[in-house]
Amino acid sequence: MSDIQFESTTSADGTEIGYLRRGTGPALVITHGSVATSEQWIPATDHLAEHFTCYVHDRRARGRSGDAAAYDLSTEVADIAAIMAVAGAGAHLLGHSYGALCTLAYAETEPLDGTLVLFEPPLAVDGPVAGEGLASYRDLVDSGDLDAALEFALVNFVRVPAEAVPEIRKTPLWAACAPLTPTWVRELEQIDALGDDLKHYAAITAATHLIAGTATTPFLLESAHALVDVIAGAAITELPGLDHFAHLMDPAGFAATVQAAVS
Repeated sequence: MSDIQFESTTSADGTEIGYLRRGTGPALVITHGSVATSEQWIPATDHLAEHFTCYVHDRRARGRSGDAAAYDLSTEVADIAAIMAVAGAGAHLLGHSYGALCTLAYAETEPLDGTLVLFEPPLAVDGPVAGEGLASYRDLVDSGDLDAALEFALVNFVRVPAEAVPEIRKTPLWAACAPLTPTWVRELEQIDALGDDLKHYAAITAATHLIAGTATTPFLLESAHALVDVIAGAAITELPGLDHFAHLMDPAGFAATVQAAVS
């Protein structure tokens, strides 16, 4: 990992946005999902960096990035714009999970010459993602029981089978994600505020490629296919036997899929 450079830039509201840069070749800006940081993408960039100059930013309120009082999806768009300015013309843009919603919002309002790659965006294709459960989740966060909050969110929002949670607890992912559960509250609010009408995404003109695992939560796979039906010319690659964390479970295979998507 000695090739990784940690740098920062400033978003439109003055917030410092930290990012890691590694690799050579065309620029690829990566926007991570909820309860995550740029560090989660190091395994995938071990392989992506062979073909791309990767820019992976810490979304605000985590990692090396700052925060501000005001927040909505337009804030994320401004942060992505700041990284895209660093990456330069022609940069490709990859978003995972909530990060994919952020990149969708960017592509709706900003020019994108490169390819938009969307890895399992959580859309309300079968009802609100959080819905009434958001209040219970917020209570767990406010009480400081972040382990319980993460379990509640995985089961009720990501819709991971409850019997799978004990195994997830044993992984390094749990210790990294639990402290970030407070940041998920405002993101879940933004997800549900989008509603179930996807027609506005038809305004996206960038070349678009969806990625989804066949073993993922059904609504995430459905979300990916729904966008293919809305965005003109969009394509999709399904990853057999993989799920929402394919970039961690099979980083080499995931990187190869991304490379194929933008070629």
